Amino acid sequence: MAIKKTKSKAKPAAKKKPAAKKAAAKKKPAAKKAGAKKAAVKKPATKKKAAPKKAAAKKAPAKQPEKKAAPKPPKVQPPKKPVLPKPKNDKSMQYSQSELYDSLVAFCGFRSRRDAKEFYGNFTEMLQSALKNGYKIALPGLGKLQVRRTKARMGINPMTREKIKIPARKKVGFTPNKALKDAVL
Repeated sequence: MAIKKTKSKAKPAAKKKPAAKKAAAKKKPAAKKAGAKKAAVKKPATKKKAAPKKAAAKKAPAKQPEKKAAPKPPKVQPPKKPVLPKPKNDKSMQYSQSELYDSLVAFCGFRSRRDAKEFYGNFTEMLQSALKNGYKIALPGLGKLQVRRTKARMGINPMTREKIKIPARKKVGFTPNKALKDAVL
């Protein structure tokens, strides 16, 4: 009921003022009314929001002991270093592709040959794209891969002993590390 009385008092006061003052007077009460409505709405809303937070705070400590009570998974011990399998081809002493994947599974701990094959494919793709873009790739413990440019030069055809011109071109070069040389040689 009090709201109706305030509205009726504001209307007669606005009628007595000039047109410019009427517009200003209309804006002010509207802002006051909107602010009053927002304040009235916010008060109950803050009370409602505060109540769930208190309830959530009470429930959270009850859930934490349950998480602590869950058993921890056993620690996985790293596998022992496997023995390198001998290639089946005794003459060339070269691994076949499947033997290479089997060695990766044994040494790196992949679960299956499929995982080793996927890793190897992704690794070679990464190396190829890096070399194609002109990057030098340092492989720690192995050496450095890079693209090199050769100069044009004169050569000899071994069949006919004829001199031929060899054009300039790009090559993929590998420079072994000292660690690799010491381990292998």
